[in-house]
Amino acid sequence: MSSLHSSKYLFDPRPNYPMLVCVKQYYDPKTRCTDPNALTLIAVHGSGHTKEIWEPCLDDLFVLVKSKGLKVNDVWSIELPSHGETAAMNAKVVEWCYRPVFRSEDISRAIHAVVMHLGTGMDVDLSKRRLVGIGHSIGALGMLLTPNFYPSIPWDSLIAIEAVVRPPSAFTSKMQNFLVTNSERQVDTWLSLAEARRTMLQKSTWKIWDTRCFETYIKYALKPVNSEDPEGPVTLKTSKMDAAATQRDPQGIRLSYLNLSGLAKRVPTHLIYGAVPDLLDEAGRNETINVTSGGRDKLASVKVIEGAGHLVIVTHPRELASAIFDALQIDAHSSAPLAKGRL
Repeated sequence: MSSLHSSKYLFDPRPNYPMLVCVKQYYDPKTRCTDPNALTLIAVHGSGHTKEIWEPCLDDLFVLVKSKGLKVNDVWSIELPSHGETAAMNAKVVEWCYRPVFRSEDISRAIHAVVMHLGTGMDVDLSKRRLVGIGHSIGALGMLLTPNFYPSIPWDSLIAIEAVVRPPSAFTSKMQNFLVTNSERQVDTWLSLAEARRTMLQKSTWKIWDTRCFETYIKYALKPVNSEDPEGPVTLKTSKMDAAATQRDPQGIRLSYLNLSGLAKRVPTHLIYGAVPDLLDEAGRNETINVTSGGRDKLASVKVIEGAGHLVIVTHPRELASAIFDALQIDAHSSAPLAKGRL
């Protein structure tokens, strides 16, 4: 579906990290730049999605890369180990150790293992590149917490999209309970792929998705209930309980809140939000930007996308691509040694 070339890797960081991690590389052969100053993007998705959910946004991003001449090497999309196609491979470990809570720090550990090449299965050592980390929702929290691990990832910058950065409060607890309840109540099995598509599109939640994102989700997030009956009933690759487990962790939300001001001093940090406060209230968002970060002037950039909410990645992929591109232009014009020296 994506116009980009891609390759898939199964990274094995054991025993440094107890689960396999599926990673997908994307690049445009017409614009790919392997200069030392070219940027390599590391992308992490949110709860309930898969690594491929980035594809429509990346397609739009590389249109801008081509037209503006930005030096980008490639993109590496990391899948949460309890999600997508790796969920079945890691089922026993997840069941034993990562339910009912899958901590954001454990997402960070997976990112850290892949980027720092602490395992086998990938023939590229990403740690030697100019790196920009991009995360949405839970993936953003995972990105923001990666500097807590050693050896440090040499990030040039981090781009956090709709990151839930909050102190303990009644609002935070209510928000998490809402997310967990929604995941647990989600319909997860349909009589066929066609029935899944038809049923979803009858609901307002799915109607607002960009068509490309919806078709990407249908293609990659569902699987046959019985592998021997590919035309029969389908279900989610990521179970409802595993999606809920990533949303149940209170630590990542609080720890990122405590760490953000120090992080912004060490690593250029960009924040991107949807203007519609459907999950993050406006007051909390403004507090993160103006207070928690140490002050708006301490952030590399802040962008608010009009008309979008928390699910900006699937409702407004083109606008999100533009916001990411603006952040990358800032990164590309910064000094690589200086940026890495801040770590």
